[in-house]
This record gives sequence, C-alpha cells and structure tokens, in this order.
Amino acid sequence: MKEVLTTLKRMGVYYLLLAINILFCSNIIADRFPSRNLSTIYLLALAVCLILYYAHRVTPTGGISVIMKTLSWMGLLLILLRGVKYSAVAEVDVLARHAWYLYYVPILLLPQYLFFISLLVSSKDNARIPQPWLWTFGVTLVLIALVLTNDLHGQAFAFNPDFAAWDSQYTYGWLFYVVTVWQFLLFAGAIAILVVKCRISSSRKSAWIILIPVAIGTVMYVLLLTGRMLHINGAPVVEFPEAHLFTVAVVLECCMQLGLVPTNAAYGKLFRDLSVSTQITDRRGTPVYASYLATPLLPEQAALESGSRLDEHTVLNKMELPGGYGFWQDDMTELDRLNEELAEAKEGLEQEAEIIRLRNELREKQLKIKQRTLVYDTIAQCTQRQSQAISRLAETARSTDDASIKDDCRRKITLLAAYIKRYANLMLLSRESDRIEVGELGISMAEVLRYLNYCGVPGEMVGGADCTVSAAAALSVFEAFETLLEAGVQTLEGVFINLSANAETVLIKIIFEHLSTPLADGLTGQLAQAGVRSETQCEDNITYLSLAMPKGGAV
Repeated sequence: MKEVLTTLKRMGVYYLLLAINILFCSNIIADRFPSRNLSTIYLLALAVCLILYYAHRVTPTGGISVIMKTLSWMGLLLILLRGVKYSAVAEVDVLARHAWYLYYVPILLLPQYLFFISLLVSSKDNARIPQPWLWTFGVTLVLIALVLTNDLHGQAFAFNPDFAAWDSQYTYGWLFYVVTVWQFLLFAGAIAILVVKCRISSSRKSAWIILIPVAIGTVMYVLLLTGRMLHINGAPVVEFPEAHLFTVAVVLECCMQLGLVPTNAAYGKLFRDLSVSTQITDRRGTPVYASYLATPLLPEQAALESGSRLDEHTVLNKMELPGGYGFWQDDMTELDRLNEELAEAKEGLEQEAEIIRLRNELREKQLKIKQRTLVYDTIAQCTQRQSQAISRLAETARSTDDASIKDDCRRKITLLAAYIKRYANLMLLSRESDRIEVGELGISMAEVLRYLNYCGVPGEMVGGADCTVSAAAALSVFEAFETLLEAGVQTLEGVFINLSANAETVLIKIIFEHLSTPLADGLTGQLAQAGVRSETQCEDNITYLSLAMPKGGAV
C-alpha cells in the first residue's frame, strides 16, 4: 500500500509540472521573448532534470542503463525541436515544417526504447536485446523515414497546394494513424512484458496504476487529434511533444516505483527487510546500511578475516567494497548439528565396515577350514586302509616283548606313514590345480622306495621328466604302486623304477622281484579311467609293470 501511495504522489508531481507549463504555453504570463520561448526553456530545464534523474536513479551498468539514459536524451531532443520550430526557424516554412517532421524521431523512439527496456529486464544478458525482437526497431526506422519524407508523398500530413497555411490547415493521412497505433502497440507491449516478468506479487497486484498515465495520455492524444484540446488565449494548453514526453516519463516512473524496472535506489529498504544478518560499513567500521537482524560489530570483530567464528555457531563473512566493507553472518547451528550427526554416522559406518570386514575374513577362514577339512576327510578316507594297518602294527608292537617283531612293525609303520604323507601332499596339490608336476610324483615314489629299503627290500628309482600330468592320473598311479607294495612286502626282494617321457607321453616302468600278487583288475580299471595305460608281464618271478599317461593332463 505504501508503494501505491508513493507512486501516486510521484505521478501527481509530474502532472503538476505539466500543469505549470500551461502558464507559459498559453501566454498567461506575458512572454517578453519570441512566442513560446518561456515554455520551451521551462520544458528544456525539465528534460535536463530528467537526464540527471535517470543518471542517478538507474543502475549505472548494463543495457537498461544505456537505453534509459538515451531515452531521456530523446526527451530533450523532442523539446529542443519544439523550441526550434516555434522560434529559431518559425519564419522559414520549409525548415519549420521539417523541424516538425523531426518530432517523430524522438516520438517514435521513446516507446521503442521503453519496449527494449521491458525486454532487458530480468534477462540473462541485460546488455543485449533479444534478436527476435530487433525487427520492431526496423519498423520504427521505416516509419521515421516515411514521416521525414512526407513532402514527397503527403501520406502522413496533407497540406494545401504550395503548402499554403501549412501550420494550421492540414489533415492527417493514413501514415499518421499507423505511426500513432505503432506507438501505442509498443507502449502496451512494454507494459505487458514488464508485468509478466515481475516476480514480486505485490508489484504485480499494483500494476494497475500504470493504466492511469496511459489513460491520461490517450485522452490528451484524442483531444489533440480532434482539435478539442482546451485553448487559452488562442493556444492549446498542451501540445503533442509535452503530452508524449510526460506520458512516457510517468509510465517509467510508475514502473520504477513498483519495482518493475530495476533502479539504483531503496538500498536502505532492501537491507532493512533482509532476513539475514548483513550490513555495509565504511572504512572505519561505521554501519551505512544494516538489516533488521544485523548486530553492531566490535572493532576487533570487524578486523577478523572472512570465515572467522564470532561464537560457537556464528560465522562472520567479509567482503571489501569501494569505500568500505560488506559483512554478513551465517548461523551454523543447524549445519554444525548435521556435521556432528554425519561424524557420528561416519564413525558408526566405519565400525560397521570393520565388523563386516572381520566377518568376511572369518567367513573366508571358515570356508578355507571347511574346504581343508573336506580335503583331510577325503585323504583320511582314501588312506583308511593304511591307517588301520598302522594301528594294528602299533598294537602288535605294544603287545610283544620280541625286539625283532617290534623292529619289523616299526619298519612297516614308517613305510605306510611315508605313503600317507606323500599321498596327502599329492591330494592337496590336486585341490590347487588339475595338473601335477611329474617331479612331485617321482619324489613321492622315491620317498616310499627309501622307506622300503629301510624295511629290507632294495628299491631304486632313476630318470625324471620336466612336465605335468593330470592330478587324477598321478593319484591313481601312486595308489596302484602302494597297493602292490603293501600286498607283496613280505615276498618282495627288490623294486626298480624308471621314469621317462617322450614327446607326448610320460612312461613309468616298474620291475618287481618276487611280487606275490599282480595288479588286480579293479586297479587296472581305475588306472584306465584316469587315462593311464597299464601293461603287466611276468617272467621268472619278475614282474614288469609299464604305466603310460599323456603329458599336460589330457585324458
């Protein structure tokens, strides 16, 4: 409501200044100079004041500032042409008439500039007019050119032959009405755009005030066009130039007062109504503008760096300005609370992540233990016969006092233990890969032969191969070798092994002396299933066992 009253008062001041011109324009006050000079001087002074007013009031940078200042200069030009027509060139018809035509340069540019101002308000780049609307300026320039060349075509103003009494006896042509309609279209478009662009609801609700100067201007135009404008001492109280200029000026003043056009004013109100604690001070720290929530700063506080804390939850921000400083305070209570919650949440997440990591490690260890247990169970199951034999031999050794029997049991136990040890090693290797180095198989058989020698049976292994075989083939060969040794350990008189390899096959040739039990059919089938070809020959109590398996583990 306060903005409405202020706008109406400003509007009243403008129309009071226009009313004062009646004293000079209608010769109510005697003019000692040539006709209407006092009116021209008065209006020129008002135009200069308008230039100074816009220079002070409008934001000093940007396209809006440039256009509004140019608009005020157009007003000065219009009044200057009015004075030139009625004084300097009043006695020269051609010059006076063309000075009259020149009226329409500022008359058409004033609403055009107002339209451009409306386009620049709230635009991202307020230094450039949107290109799609530049055609309106082209239309304005064409209309100006047509009016200036009226003597050639007479479509704006029609005169008597030879321009007799042209200043008082003329009629309006279609071009004049086109110019008038174009002016009002620019006016209406500018006002509509400003109202639509405005984001302040109170300003939009008060935009109806702009219709008052528009209506008054329309009435003055109609009275002037129809010749019904009030005359005093034979002269109209208002003419086209001042009617046009004051209409534009009052419309702009309404837009600035309502906030539809940004201005370089009302900083005190802006700061006073801000919902944040902010203030602008001079170099000595004295507040120039301050918001309602701003608290005075002590000298030591004003000297702090930007981002310093005034208390536990208040941050002081500082920015250097021409001639002083800008200060604003941020309440960090909520942010500090959130940071504390985030820190607690982070600590909780870290603890939870550590627990999850430990759980995963435990689960991984449990899985490894389970897998290893399964392997050990498999090894125990596959070596169950040997384990039971070791138990029987140990029981026999404990139950007798015969040293030879104990020694025999000890030798056989070491032989069986060597087999279990090496079988377990091969089984573990088979869990890591489906291929086993032939060297590992050779070492396993050689260790068993070493303990066979300890049992009194000569054993020897020669040769070797640098390649791999399938784990299943290696295990089946080692199992078959052990089965033959266990079955014939009482009768064996010697074991000889030759390990070799050709381009595709690994060959193991075993010679048994006095082997009591040959290779059983079940073991032969087990070897064949693992991809091992076996061949047995017996001559003069000597058994020749030949085992062949493909390199690389292919079956």
